[in-house]
Amino acid sequence: MQRILWLAWRDLVLEFRGRTGILSAVFFLAVMLFILAMAFGPSPQALRQAAPGVLWVALAFAGSLLAGRAFGLEVEDGTLDELLLTPGSREWIYFGKLLFQFTLLLGVGLALLGLTAGLFYLPMQSWPWYILTLLLGSLGYAAISTFYAGMLARLRGREVLLPLLLFPLVIPVVLAAVRLTQGLAEGLPIVELADWLRLLLVFDVVYVTLCAVIFPYMLEG
Repeated sequence: MQRILWLAWRDLVLEFRGRTGILSAVFFLAVMLFILAMAFGPSPQALRQAAPGVLWVALAFAGSLLAGRAFGLEVEDGTLDELLLTPGSREWIYFGKLLFQFTLLLGVGLALLGLTAGLFYLPMQSWPWYILTLLLGSLGYAAISTFYAGMLARLRGREVLLPLLLFPLVIPVVLAAVRLTQGLAEGLPIVELADWLRLLLVFDVVYVTLCAVIFPYMLEG
């Protein structure tokens, strides 16, 4: 656990010292949300209906932009081999990078939720459930993106390959999160949305478990 927390904290410190990746992603997504809000027109009802899909499409783009940050600095600085030479099993590397990716994605997701609420008239009465949806959705997305970022870390053109491999596997997570967010925006009781919540939780458990088990063998290959 100490190794996991240390690795995630070190990556977060380096990321916010540079600030280039996170700021460029947030700025790009803010502009994208503004353009989409203008495109859907001035009708509050139309904007409110589009809000859940827009939010999670923007978050999916954020995930693809930030995914390469997990192992990009390790490859640039030549520290990946040092991590691999650390005694013990290598699952801690995956969980440390997962915590880093999850923290970044959740922070961007909260910022996007605020922008979406302001631009798309998204009702926020059920804000605790929105945050829970962001937590589960970000975890599922980060689980897959961290795994593929590690697999493609040493390859050229990983920025192009990563989204191509990532998006097909995160479709169930994004779909469940969109349905859940849409139901919350429509004011449906959480009891009627429990199936989507359970589905999102199941995907998170499956993805995190499988990726953690396969990750050490993938690094050896």
